[in-house]
Amino acid sequence: MPEHNKSITLTPSWKAFFWSYFFGILLLPLLIGFIILWKTRQKHKGIYYEIKDRLITVVESKYSQNIDLKDIRKAEPGEIRFGVGSVTLKTQAREIELIGLENPEGIAKSIEKAVEAELKRLESKRLAKPRESEYDPGSMDRLDYLTGLWQQGLVSEEDFEIERKKFEGS
Repeated sequence: MPEHNKSITLTPSWKAFFWSYFFGILLLPLLIGFIILWKTRQKHKGIYYEIKDRLITVVESKYSQNIDLKDIRKAEPGEIRFGVGSVTLKTQAREIELIGLENPEGIAKSIEKAVEAELKRLESKRLAKPRESEYDPGSMDRLDYLTGLWQQGLVSEEDFEIERKKFEGS
């Protein structure tokens, strides 16, 4: 079965950094505003979230984290300000916050659905394991071959029964 590597990349809205941009512009005459704007822009550009079929990658500047969908216990939307909000992904070991997303409720619901689908896929894969054979590999072929010899009259009835009982015992 071919693997489909679908992915969606989300970036935070500039509205998530509103106050940093606001104070940077406000302090431009003092020249410190340039530094604030530059640092805010670097931080803004350095954050993105890549959602794939089976994992979410969170990249923040120099650091990145991978979260398997199967490990996510809950995706909660946060408070909305300036039309953007955050989504908190909770796993057993940690919490990751995806900041500055428009429509955080919809994104949280989509992630929850993706987690459900991944868990169902893993469960069906677990249940679809091949069953163990009752016979040794190749023993059924040998029994079929013996039956063919008996039907053709090349093996006597007594010899056939003796050999067949060997297969039932193993």
